[in-house]
Amino acid sequence: MRLTKLLLLLIIGLSFGAPEASAQVFGKKKKKMSSVGGFTVQEALTPEERKKAMERQLVSPVRKFINRFNFNIEKSYGYFSYKSELTDVSVVRNPRGDLLYIVPLGEETSPSNAFSNWMTDLTPITINRIDDDSQIVRTDTTSFVYSNNGRYNPLSLRVSFSLKKVDKTHLETTGEKRYLEEDLLRIGGGIGWGKMKFRNPASTQDVDPFLRNYTLPEQEISTTKMYGSITYNAYSLGDFAILADVQGGVWKTKTSQLNQELVTYDPFFNVGVMFQRSFSKYFKGYIRPSVEMRSYTIANEQVSVPHNFTIFSIDFGLLLKYPTYPRNKYKAHMVQMEHVFNGKMYRGRPFYRKQNPRYGQRRNSKKEPGSSFSIRKDKKGDKGND
Repeated sequence: MRLTKLLLLLIIGLSFGAPEASAQVFGKKKKKMSSVGGFTVQEALTPEERKKAMERQLVSPVRKFINRFNFNIEKSYGYFSYKSELTDVSVVRNPRGDLLYIVPLGEETSPSNAFSNWMTDLTPITINRIDDDSQIVRTDTTSFVYSNNGRYNPLSLRVSFSLKKVDKTHLETTGEKRYLEEDLLRIGGGIGWGKMKFRNPASTQDVDPFLRNYTLPEQEISTTKMYGSITYNAYSLGDFAILADVQGGVWKTKTSQLNQELVTYDPFFNVGVMFQRSFSKYFKGYIRPSVEMRSYTIANEQVSVPHNFTIFSIDFGLLLKYPTYPRNKYKAHMVQMEHVFNGKMYRGRPFYRKQNPRYGQRRNSKKEPGSSFSIRKDKKGDKGND
């Protein structure tokens, strides 16, 4: 009995008198206060934002912007027809001196204003009296036109900005607006140089054989033009496209060839159809048949003479774009497709070749890189081949 009482007293003393010791016995620990004061709620990036961030990392925005511009160089081979319709004048041919000139209507009896050159200048000549044997044709009674033709082979440079086509299928399927590589519109401008060379040294007319032809003071006229252009992609299939191209602007001739004080140049218009082939995303070639209308007028206080040109030409052109991705100088000799290397996007081929051929590597060569031994190609029919 005494032993039992002693054991009970010992147990009671351990449980109430030594809490720290009992905690150690049963392995209990004090709870520590947390040091976290709070947290901030942030919204996750949307798929579009993640895509744009990735594009900014892979592609230079400067290159991407410059790639929207196009540089065109065109060489044309053309033919022009020339017509000059005389109005409000009388055309006179004096058989004695073989002199051809024009006078204002109403001054045929005692001309005070006569001009022998009405194409590049209004050169005055002194005519006191028209001889009785002179041939006179009044332009108010009949249509009087001098005509000629010749060649025109200009060179033109153009810069334009591309507006891309929208991928309609992708837009209808996903609702995401994505642009294709093909151009929908090109808006730009350019400058051109060329020479109009007349085939015949004299312009002809069919009204009066006695008046005969008008000898040209200039058989070659140098011209310069500046213009704006709009090009619309009307149809495309694979690497081929048909585009409608319209140009309009101002032009002038060499200062020494026409009297700039008397000449007035009308704006010109050019309409063409561009048949284009793409060799790569950055290099295209095209053929462009076109028709162009030009005119200028030589005038003073007494007479006014218009000169009209209709030009038919075929333009052979090249279009160049600044590449979106630079060449990879480390891996371009092996990878032909566009690829990511060291966190940047690169192209593997020159600008004039396609960047994404169906095969991703070069075709097998006779020698492997770094090897001086030829690669043996197994022939069909060798024994042991399956």
